[in-house]
Amino acid sequence: MDRALQNLICDIPKAELHLHIEGTLEPEMMFELASRNGLSLPYPSVEALRAAYDFSNLQDFLDLYYEGANVLRTQRDFYDLTMAYLRKAAADHVRHVEIFFDPQTHTDRGIAFATVIEGILQALKDGEAELGITSG
Repeated sequence: MDRALQNLICDIPKAELHLHIEGTLEPEMMFELASRNGLSLPYPSVEALRAAYDFSNLQDFLDLYYEGANVLRTQRDFYDLTMAYLRKAAADHVRHVEIFFDPQTHTDRGIAFATVIEGILQALKDGEAELGITSG
């Protein structure tokens, strides 16, 4: 791809549709949230966890997905996850997002629905105010 086309693609405004927020959890944040919530992960380091993201089948993906979801415990965790995604999206010139989440993954673990939704919604409000990203 030529440089001009690559720059155009990077610079044009974008919309991200049907994004599952739990799937944006980066290894560094997974370790940070695990530490914050007094949890341990079955990976010795961020690098080992990052290597696990090179999964080869659905079960490996699901195991990693649920391990990541498990560190999301508080409203602040959901807020931080969503804001981290929004900051990264803003850097890619995303201007509108449609975020989805998996409530039963969290409510089945005893996390109140309100905890999840309030953290995500506050981040979406702050993301619009601070970054200009709308949601719907």
